[in-house]
Amino acid sequence: MRRWSSLVVVLLLTGCSQVSQVRQTETDLGSRSDAELAKFLPVLADYPGLSWNVTTTVGASKRPVGPYIDPTRSVTPAGCADIPFQRPAQIAASTDGFVPNGVAGNSGMATVRIMRQSPGADLVDESVQWAKRCHEYQINYPSTGPGDQASADPTAVSILPATTIDGTQITRIHLTDNREHRFQPEGTRESMVSLAQVGDIAVVGYRHDDDTDADTILALTIGRLKTGQPESKPLSDKIDDSLLGGRPDKEIQRLLPSALDLPPEWTVSQSTPILGEREGEEGPSTTVPPSCQRTPYEHDGWSTDTDRDFREIGAVTTDQNKNQRIVSETARLGIEKPGTSVIVETTNWARDCRTYTTGNGSSHPSDVTIDLLPTTELDGIEITSVHVKGDTSNLIDYTASLFRVRGILVITKPAVTLQNTTLSKQIINNLQHAKYDTPSAVAYRGPYDRWPGELKQPAPTFQTTEKLARVARGVLVDPEQYRPGGYMPGDAKTTNPDYLHFRSPTGSIACTFRKYVLFCDVPRGTYPRTPKPTDLQGNWSDTTVSFGYDGGIDNGVATNDPIVYAESNTLEYGRTIRLQDGIECLMERDGLTCVDYSTRTGMHLSRDDLTPLAADETLITDKRFVSGR
Repeated sequence: MRRWSSLVVVLLLTGCSQVSQVRQTETDLGSRSDAELAKFLPVLADYPGLSWNVTTTVGASKRPVGPYIDPTRSVTPAGCADIPFQRPAQIAASTDGFVPNGVAGNSGMATVRIMRQSPGADLVDESVQWAKRCHEYQINYPSTGPGDQASADPTAVSILPATTIDGTQITRIHLTDNREHRFQPEGTRESMVSLAQVGDIAVVGYRHDDDTDADTILALTIGRLKTGQPESKPLSDKIDDSLLGGRPDKEIQRLLPSALDLPPEWTVSQSTPILGEREGEEGPSTTVPPSCQRTPYEHDGWSTDTDRDFREIGAVTTDQNKNQRIVSETARLGIEKPGTSVIVETTNWARDCRTYTTGNGSSHPSDVTIDLLPTTELDGIEITSVHVKGDTSNLIDYTASLFRVRGILVITKPAVTLQNTTLSKQIINNLQHAKYDTPSAVAYRGPYDRWPGELKQPAPTFQTTEKLARVARGVLVDPEQYRPGGYMPGDAKTTNPDYLHFRSPTGSIACTFRKYVLFCDVPRGTYPRTPKPTDLQGNWSDTTVSFGYDGGIDNGVATNDPIVYAESNTLEYGRTIRLQDGIECLMERDGLTCVDYSTRTGMHLSRDDLTPLAADETLITDKRFVSGR
């Protein structure tokens, strides 16, 4: 919720001169093929932010939009398992976007479906009727043994007030999944389904643990459908040799081949990288010689704020069914750090490290060999390739190719000579024919840029240390009584193992703790607010404050939907609630004080002030046990 992007601006084309075109376009959408409709869907370049994995599918998608209901389980009320906006037979095309989160899996989703209408039916209205009828449906899980009790926790379904996008009404259905420990990832179990009627088809948007990004791509899709303008690449009929390195990342990402550019039987995904530690950053080298640990073309995090040799902009991966097995091919696009050549570095690495040992110091070291393969050409582009192979004690065995087109570094696995060259040829063609009507834009914005509303932590003082120490002197409450919460006013309270909800006795402060981050809403607060950033797409809540797991405080958040639950229990004065190990909040008459003992930082929040606090090393972590637990 804290991070929002200004990298993409959605242009919704409107105007009186286009009315007749829009009406004509909208009325014939249903007659178009699935592949034609897929051209209106967003691609990676349309997704705001830095890290996404985006897959476009023509026809039915295997991924359900909204809650997953195991077909082997019973559902009450009867019939609630038939969710209109999930019916696969009506899906014409879809784009599924996931925010990758390393070993933790996916931390967010933003998806768009284009769906056909059943004869004589209205998918949007059917979905609304389902939401009303299944306001609190239950999936029944029988006991599997003595240690597993039968459960039937409800999933709360709420219909939010309708909104509009470019004059099109958007129906919104909010779901809170309560199946504790039932195949659920970490973090929020909330999701939002947005539905719109565009001509004779329906557009379905879905978000899970994501906010404005999902609204952005939904608006983009609706705008394209209404104007009849599908996604297009900036390509010219002529080959150009000017350098592309100064173009914004999103413009380069748009040159990645999509599912519509490649054979229809392939599954095509576009993605941006996760910036993490490079090899060797986490400790001393484990190879002999030590310099062989660093693989030049995997050294992919260079940016203005990290000292690396090239920065990956985007990648495309194809899965192809060959002889009843799935074969994957990947191509990554990157920009090299000025003054470096990853291709030269790779050539030298292959020669200097022809044979090296990895796992030095461990009980199972192994040998690796690198072969520099003969130089080849594809469409006039020179290609450098390597073969990296381990001994029988490890599974290392792959090939990779590197080449450069108009200053853009391309890295493929496997090597081009071992690929179906369709992917590499398409990338070369797109890069060679790319043409822009605007000059090169500003340089890449680093992932560690500060965001609006973030408050700087002050130096610790005796007074601020004492203020944070008071949190541990409050009466420690059992947090379980603060699990129940109702999302909208009047909603039944549901329990979520990742959430806590509480409010002040006066109701002037209402808070929801969503695993790792506390959000508090102070609608009548008089302290200075952060105005909405001018380049922010979507809504800005200046009444909401977030207190993060890293001790960060944001005065205002980008969110189109309520982030703090409307219904919650009161945290009485003098009471301290432990949100998770090391993070607590104390409610007092002068406001709420929260502390993160691990960072020795915190905040004081009231109607009159939002004050960052920092403590010195004398702050002692509250190690009390919650009574009754």
